[in-house]
Amino acid sequence: MVYKPTSDQLRKHIDHYWVIADSDKIFNEQKSLYAYPGITPDMLIVLDGHYTFHYLGKEYQSNKSLLFSFIHDKVFLDITQLKAFIVVRFKPRGLASLLPFLEVTSGELMKNPVNFITSLFGDFTINFETYLKNLDKNEIVAHLDDWFTKAFRKEREGFVVDMAAHIDSGYNLKEIMKVTNYSYATLERYFKREAGMTPKKYQSLKRFKQTIEELYTTQNTEWMHYVAKFGYFDQSHFIKEIKKHTSFTPAQLLGVPSISSYRPVKL
Repeated sequence: MVYKPTSDQLRKHIDHYWVIADSDKIFNEQKSLYAYPGITPDMLIVLDGHYTFHYLGKEYQSNKSLLFSFIHDKVFLDITQLKAFIVVRFKPRGLASLLPFLEVTSGELMKNPVNFITSLFGDFTINFETYLKNLDKNEIVAHLDDWFTKAFRKEREGFVVDMAAHIDSGYNLKEIMKVTNYSYATLERYFKREAGMTPKKYQSLKRFKQTIEELYTTQNTEWMHYVAKFGYFDQSHFIKEIKKHTSFTPAQLLGVPSISSYRPVKL
């Protein structure tokens, strides 16, 4: 089941809570999945079981909850032994959606972009998963709301959050520069500090994730559709960009199991 945070303050930064009480019902037999770089942080809260994932040539296995603040390369996630869990999906603004809840900088997050939540939230995580296990779904949402509200610091919101309405509506860099009256150098400084990347990389990753989400959802193999809709130069550019972030061509990607195939439809 998918739930929205109940407060406007949290909905500004968190898109939804995806509560999975029985992973067998959602993922059936397919529990080895890929995830790819993007601008949307995810928190994986373990309720029952453990996971294994491969990232940057290393294998990790744990039953501890994780924050994927940013991934530099594809992740291969095995959830065969993960029976119940929650995915907290943040807004697609890079690290800017996380900073109001954390006492770390974007630079620190980029150095350790996949980390246990105990390392990042400190005392807020004491007995966190154990307590959630004993709640029903509505109580889980209320507890998550309360937990994030206590961690929230409004003064840590910044320029990227203020510009979110313009960024999310598809403004290009020239339009953002015109609206803000900022030079590209100034925009780059804000984006690096708050989102953890340059504006160009931000927009490139945003386009990539929008493209593959539609690709998985529609299974449309008319590549020129994506070229026209998402602003690639031509079909060659489209294929090259997909392969750069996934190591697969678009046609190959459709045959590769991905977490994107199972994500809830946008609310």
